[in-house]
Amino acid sequence: MLKKEIFDEFYLKRATQLKRNFSLMRRGVNIIDPFTTYIGDNVKIGKGTTIYPLTVIEEGVRIGKECSIGPFTRLRKGTHIKDNVVIGNFVEVVRSTVSKGSKAKHLTYLGDTFVEENVNIGAGTIVANYDGKEKHKTKVKKGAFIGSGTILVAPVKVGKSAVTGAGAVVTKNHNIPDNTVVVGVPARIFKKHREKSVHSS
Repeated sequence: MLKKEIFDEFYLKRATQLKRNFSLMRRGVNIIDPFTTYIGDNVKIGKGTTIYPLTVIEEGVRIGKECSIGPFTRLRKGTHIKDNVVIGNFVEVVRSTVSKGSKAKHLTYLGDTFVEENVNIGAGTIVANYDGKEKHKTKVKKGAFIGSGTILVAPVKVGKSAVTGAGAVVTKNHNIPDNTVVVGVPARIFKKHREKSVHSS
C-alpha cells in the first residue's frame, strides 16, 4: 500500500510539472527538455526565452524575453532576469536582478546582487554576500566587465564600465570607481580607461 502511495505521488508531481512546462511552451517559451526542467509555481517567463536541460527555476522567479537559461542553472526565489540575458551552465542566482543584455555564462554565484545593463560576468565569479551573520548587497553598474575568478565581497559597488582583472578579490566597502581597472588580492586600482574601450572589446 505504501509503495503504491509513493508511486501515485511521484506521478502526480511529474504530471503537474509537465503540464506547467507544456503550458509555457505553448506561450512561446522554448524548453529544450521539459522532462528534466523544474519550474516552480508563479514563475513568469517571456516569449522567445530558451531553457536548457537540468535547469531549476524556483517559485516566483521572473524571466524576460529572448533570454538563454541553462543548462545546469539554478534560479532561486527573489530573482528577476530581464530581457536578452544569458545565464549559463552551473550558475546560481538568488534574490538578485540581472538587467537587459548582461551575461553570466559559467560557474558563477550571484546572491543579493543588482546587475545593471550590458555587464559581462566572467567564469568562476563569486559574490560573497554572507559574512556569517548577515547577508549584504552588491551592485554592478552598466557596462562593467567582471574578470574570471573574481570574488566580490559584499557590501560593494562596481562602477560603470569598470573592469576587474582575473582572480581579483574586491573587499567589502572598497567600491570600484567608474571606468577603472582593478587587479590583485586585495584588488587595487591599476589604471583608468575610456568607457568606449570596454564596449568595443
